[in-house]
Amino acid sequence: MAKDRLTIGVVCSRGIGPDRGGRARNEDNYLVCRDGEARYRNQDREAVEAMATFGSLICVADGMGGHEDGDLASSAAVRAMARLFKRGVPEDPELHLHRFVLDAHRRLHRKVSERGPVRMGTTLTSLWMLEGQAFWTHVGDSRLYHWRRGDLKRITQDHTRANFAVRDGRRPDSDGAFLAQNFVYGSRGFGNDKGIRVDAGTDTGVLELEVGDRLMLCSDGLSGIVPDHRIGDLLSEVPEPQPAATALMERALAAGSDDNVTVIVARVDELFPRQRATLDDETFSMEILDASVDDDTLVPMD
Repeated sequence: MAKDRLTIGVVCSRGIGPDRGGRARNEDNYLVCRDGEARYRNQDREAVEAMATFGSLICVADGMGGHEDGDLASSAAVRAMARLFKRGVPEDPELHLHRFVLDAHRRLHRKVSERGPVRMGTTLTSLWMLEGQAFWTHVGDSRLYHWRRGDLKRITQDHTRANFAVRDGRRPDSDGAFLAQNFVYGSRGFGNDKGIRVDAGTDTGVLELEVGDRLMLCSDGLSGIVPDHRIGDLLSEVPEPQPAATALMERALAAGSDDNVTVIVARVDELFPRQRATLDDETFSMEILDASVDDDTLVPMD
């Protein structure tokens, strides 16, 4: 099977550090799965794990600073997502990605709850690129953007209380700006704290790609401080993904961000016609989901 050709740049920074009012540790993480390996942050270095891969999967996870072990939650999230690549491509990748995220959340939440109250949480924004299409799903307030020929579009919606109120036709309350849910920790105030809300078609989707497109995932250390139009300008000015990711991180810090900053920029360099050899969705899903969380996922890495 011919593979789309992508160039990917990644930055995952603690930020300005505690001496200047920033975070004492980096609670963000990222995942890049492609070309037979998975890469993610392991403390202050990049871990590389050999793994069967189909297409390219990129994720950003922002561990919640207000919860215990935010860095452990973000690490668990990306390591669980890496298990998505096992045996092949399902008939409906968007649906499969959606189901996988919900199942991984349930399994992680259950494992954490066996050790006591669940206090760890993380955002999780994921993008799976397969043969000219990009399938995505999202939990929290990290973001996915799509840049094409100078125009930037934000794809994801932040999971704030106000956002869910608007979706449901309710009046936003006084704490509408607060995050309503995150991966592992669950939803708050929706009657099911063990679950998360991922609405198909709103928190999931598919993008038809063109050569030259750029996909950008980031934590709110960038998007919470740098306006969207400034992000778009920089992506237009800096065509190479790694320098663009670095420049976006530097712009966030220069603008006053005191948070961790993670940025992934993926540029589409070449596309191939769709030739997908699919597996039965139900069989594939059960095999993969059973392996989505193992006993090591919630163990701090050396």
